[in-house]
Amino acid sequence: MFDSFVRLSTFCCEQFSFANNKHSTDNKTMKTTHAISGLSAAVALALSAGTVSAEDVLQTETVHVTASRVEQELMEVPMSVSVITSKDIEKSGAKTVGDLLSDIPGVEIKNDGGQGIDRVKIRGEDAFRTLVMIDGQKVAEHKSMSGAPILIDPSMIERIEVIKGPASVLYGSDAIGGAINIITKKGGTRAVQGEISAGMDTSASGKNVSAGIYGTVNGWEYRLNAATENYDRLETPIGEVPYTEFDSRSASLYLAYNINENMKVGGTIDYYNLDFMSGTQVGGYDEFFVDVPKWDRTKGALFFEMNNVNDYLARLRLDVFHQQSNKDMQNHVVETLDTGVFTMNSFADNKLDQTGFSAQSDWQLGDHYLIAGYEFSYDSLDATTNTLLQPDPAMTIKTSRFWDAQQQQHSVYANMESPILSDVSLTYGVRYTWVRSEADHNKTGTMTMGPTTRPTSSESWSRDSSDGHAVFNLGAVWRPAEDVALRASWAQGYRFPILQELFVDTTMGSAQTTTKGNPDLKPETSDNFEIGLRWSNAILSLDSALFYSNADDYIDTIMIDANTYQYTNVAEATTYGLETSFSLNVFDNFEPYTTFTLMRRKFEQNGISTYDSGTPEMTARYGVRWNGVVEGLNLRADAYAISRSDSVQHNFDYDPNEAGSQKKSFELGGATTFNLTAGVSFGKDSAHSIDVGLYNITDKLYQTSDAIYEAGRYFTVKWNSKF
Repeated sequence: MFDSFVRLSTFCCEQFSFANNKHSTDNKTMKTTHAISGLSAAVALALSAGTVSAEDVLQTETVHVTASRVEQELMEVPMSVSVITSKDIEKSGAKTVGDLLSDIPGVEIKNDGGQGIDRVKIRGEDAFRTLVMIDGQKVAEHKSMSGAPILIDPSMIERIEVIKGPASVLYGSDAIGGAINIITKKGGTRAVQGEISAGMDTSASGKNVSAGIYGTVNGWEYRLNAATENYDRLETPIGEVPYTEFDSRSASLYLAYNINENMKVGGTIDYYNLDFMSGTQVGGYDEFFVDVPKWDRTKGALFFEMNNVNDYLARLRLDVFHQQSNKDMQNHVVETLDTGVFTMNSFADNKLDQTGFSAQSDWQLGDHYLIAGYEFSYDSLDATTNTLLQPDPAMTIKTSRFWDAQQQQHSVYANMESPILSDVSLTYGVRYTWVRSEADHNKTGTMTMGPTTRPTSSESWSRDSSDGHAVFNLGAVWRPAEDVALRASWAQGYRFPILQELFVDTTMGSAQTTTKGNPDLKPETSDNFEIGLRWSNAILSLDSALFYSNADDYIDTIMIDANTYQYTNVAEATTYGLETSFSLNVFDNFEPYTTFTLMRRKFEQNGISTYDSGTPEMTARYGVRWNGVVEGLNLRADAYAISRSDSVQHNFDYDPNEAGSQKKSFELGGATTFNLTAGVSFGKDSAHSIDVGLYNITDKLYQTSDAIYEAGRYFTVKWNSKF
């Protein structure tokens, strides 16, 4: 999809750095190439990794990443790191951030039956267990059946960093599968700069436009961005998918002042508005759709940073932010049952406020580098749900529910990097988190038959829950040669239950079933082990990792009665596999490459152990890229295929002895699609570019979720200019 992304040297094996002026401190015993090595360090420091194109790699050995926290070389990192750069985003035809992430080994995108909103799975762990951050600050979601979404336009993004494997020591809850940090664009190098882009996508008659102005003046840095997208119904090989339209509008402002060369203060304001629908192309309902006419995310943040404070304190960083998410939703279901036709309409109004504060200090202690910090967050959920059930045209049952819930977290963490031999470094860290959750709830119900309405139910309660948990990590890197690095790591992950799982009753898209919260839930935990090899030189780029993970106390639902489920710690998951990225640079202008993941995932629940966990055993991208210069034009092309094996999802609620019980499993067939992209860059410093793509050339009919089929053959074009 984009020409630098799958190259190993662009997201796995090239050198990168984190910029915080660490090496300006006077430390004669410290190696100048050493920085924080380890997953936890990379995550704690905004997950800031960098990647460049093939031409850039030839020009420089180390890429310096702006808006980073610590200077680091990728060869020193003991865990898997993948990065998508601004150039990758400019050249892609991606509608969403999920489209950008979809080709990373070990990453799957869950589309929830529509377009415009994606959830991310890392190494088989779903979106509830994947931490999503924007500029290092968590995007929370406390009332959702699918996990935290990614609510930001791709045009606002400078780069995306993905850490695979638990990242809980320095970033806390939700990072069992891994962490995604989205770094937004900041200021420029001149007084006034700008960029504009526009694109179209035939898969859904889509179009997008974005523009930005930015620069640096007398110590001030600024950027103002705006973007809009509009997409119609998704077109598949068997026709359009109903209820899949989406529109989005976004804007952002960044302003900062460099007090001196070692001190900066600034802030950001972000706004994102999404209007989307999701439906189904697969049987099971007479009618089904989810309509979200408004999903707004508004965020304001301030930061203060000092570097080289003294001989020991290399850096001090303070952040405070407030984020609000407003979501209106209608769930419409018509279902034919043995007792007749049931109709359900559920209307939800959810408002989530997040307030967060963090303080981090970096210490140079001889040959050792210590990171220590404190984080606080306070999430407040105000949720209202009105459900209308019509068992028949003559009867209407109305239920109204109201929740006022809060969750606060306090965390302290520390992570140390120490050289133990001339070519071996060790990283070790710990985090302790204390969480308190509480909620007030009111419920009323009525039933109407003909002209008569009478009350049917009334309920009111207050509940609370609290817990504390510690996690640890340990990593090592051995550099037997300049272009070779062997790595090994062990990391723990955890996830505290969200407010919905603890307290909130939720309709699950069916005319008859409700899922109840459980204030006695324990946090989910995991242990992850990984060994890997990086090899990077002028000819070969290789990054390969073997991983094993065991997660316990999974929160899932169990059946209480025929119409009621409840969240409970009932499940366990074991995941192991191999991720590899490989490319060869031995042919003039031509570069064969591949990225692939082999993974098995076993799920245990209700006394059943199965590998039918809905995770494909194999996913891969493989192809050949070409780059060349013709009459001053920088040309590029990429011909590639994407393959995934079939997958089976076991239904743990299946009961062969119960009439009408859903099928035991759902199978998604494997598929291979063929794709071709091409582009040209021209003008001073290649400031202008045009990129086109032809995807699913054979018009393959396939699914990655059980709701809808993926897009058939489609074409994209994107223009981008900087001035």
